[in-house]
Amino acid sequence: MRKVFWLLVLAFAFPALAQQPPRWDVSNTYWTAQIRDVLLGFTYDGNIRFFSMNPNTGEFTGRVQYLPPNLNPLGQYNVSGRVEGDNISFRGIANIPGVGNTDVVWVGSVTQNGARMEGQMAYWDWIWGVWVTFTWRTTSGGPARPIVRTYTISGRVTLEEFGGDVTTVPVTVQLRPAGSTNPIRTVVLNLGSGGSYAVSDVPNGTYDLAFKASHWLRRVARNVTVSGANVGGVSVSLPNGDIDGDNEVSLLDFGRLVAAFGTQPGDANWNPNADLDGDADVSLLDFGVLVRSFGLVGEE
Repeated sequence: MRKVFWLLVLAFAFPALAQQPPRWDVSNTYWTAQIRDVLLGFTYDGNIRFFSMNPNTGEFTGRVQYLPPNLNPLGQYNVSGRVEGDNISFRGIANIPGVGNTDVVWVGSVTQNGARMEGQMAYWDWIWGVWVTFTWRTTSGGPARPIVRTYTISGRVTLEEFGGDVTTVPVTVQLRPAGSTNPIRTVVLNLGSGGSYAVSDVPNGTYDLAFKASHWLRRVARNVTVSGANVGGVSVSLPNGDIDGDNEVSLLDFGRLVAAFGTQPGDANWNPNADLDGDADVSLLDFGVLVRSFGLVGEE
């Protein structure tokens, strides 16, 4: 009998060896169920209460109860287990009248499908030494919450022809669906000392990232695919000279620079966006930056 038991253990457990991350958070959910003994033909009404679950490991605690308890010697008992992918496996301690506490091993899986659970599990009682196979079907429940796992996109933003402190320059980043100019989310970031950045909480998908800073043109990093892991090395270089912030370097920017020429912070005509090189002085050096970028247009 024990040989058969271990064969069944292997047969039921083998599909779960991959230990996929849980796709559902079942914590604080309640399921009513009909549990059918496929060998003896008995059907028990019952419920499953999931108390808490770690969304990273899938480990959970809960309680199984048959209704009314006097129709089933197992009555009710606490369980623990794991959600792997869409599959839920159980293990618990049952208090059997006249016998006392005994290990209960559920082998097999129940599959979470939206607001339903269904599947087959086999039950082994270490004292009685028998197998009972149940088919579980939920009649209502949950719903469990899908776990949306998110990741980080990181890289470096180069602010061209700028000698100032890049950590003081806010950079606006738009996270867009690939091929679209409509942002899913817009964040304003402070760069690291080397121009590093990180956009967090990004779910799986393919995106375009659009970068724009005050007097720099917009550049777009395209077709960045997030698939179950953080993505690094997504870097852009922003051309300098867009003083008026309209995403092109034109005569309008030339006029703004002329108006601020020769000024420093605190002067009446001081325009920080005209200080293209970041040396706290609007001078011929800034004219040189504008001339080299003149006529450039940023990406949409």
